[in-house]
Order: sequence, then C-alpha cells, then structure tokens
Amino acid sequence: MNQEALTKKDRMRIEVAVRKIDWELDGRIPRARRRQILNELRSNLKDAAASVGGEKAVQQLGDLKVLASSYRELYRTRFDVRAGAFWAFIAYATVQLLGMVLFFAFRAGVLAGGAHGASYSFEIWPGFGPFAGKVAEGGSTNTFEVLLGSPAHILIVALAFAIGSTYRSVLVRRA
Repeated sequence: MNQEALTKKDRMRIEVAVRKIDWELDGRIPRARRRQILNELRSNLKDAAASVGGEKAVQQLGDLKVLASSYRELYRTRFDVRAGAFWAFIAYATVQLLGMVLFFAFRAGVLAGGAHGASYSFEIWPGFGPFAGKVAEGGSTNTFEVLLGSPAHILIVALAFAIGSTYRSVLVRRA
C-alpha cells in the first residue's frame, strides 16, 4: 500500500477514528494489547482507504463506541482504572462537600445556642480527620481548615478507587 496515495484529510479521518477508540480503551485493557489493536486497526483502515477512500473506510467501522465496547468485552482486565479514578474523585468531592456543610451547620448551631467562641475539631481520632475550625465570640471571625491529604481522605479515596475499579468484574454474570 502506498501511504502517499492517501490524502491528508483521509489520514486525519483515520487518525481521529483510531484516537476515539483509543480513548475508550485507555485504562480499561492492557497497554500492550491496546497498542496492538490500534496499530492493526490503523493499518486496516489505511488499506481500506486506499481502495474506497478514508471517509467510506471509517464509516464501514460503524459506531466507534460499539466497536470499542466489543474490544473492551473481549480483552477486559480485572481493573478498570478510569472507573476507579472517577469514583475516587466522586468520593473525595463528597467528603469535601460534606465537611463544609457540617462545619457551617455546626457554626450556625454554636452561634444560635449562644456558646462561647472556641476552637473545634471534627476529627474522629486526633490527627486522622480532615476538618477543623474555629468559631469566635459573636461569629465575627470564623475559620474552616481542611487537611487535603489526611489519612481519612486517603483511606476513603483508596477504598472508592478499589471498589470503583473492580465492581464491574465482580457483578458480571457467569454463564
């Protein structure tokens, strides 16, 4: 096959199709297998494009997400890194949001109850929890502190990653 026979537009169409499939497979199947699939797909598309044109060659693949899904099902690994990272981020954001809501609710309760200003900690065990704060007399000076890499955060995010990256392989029906 002569690479120069393909126009730049055809080469770009082929590369975009290969990249879309690569995006769907990234972190979900082993890297060596993914490279092999993409190189073979790129080669087959170039061969097809030389005879029918780049646009028609890519159209003959059908829906690229369905094709990528079939590759994922065929070469699935035990861990889905992308799903694990997504659930780890969701867990981290939830912990942060919950901490802020609890702090502001606690602050409102302290001020409404007429308690004296003091420094309060929202830790389960000293040094473990991620949140601390201070409510001053009359509510004029309030602080909210977050330790981003606390053991509590790391534990929750690691647990969310582990569950999120493996739940699909655990819940798959075995025939």
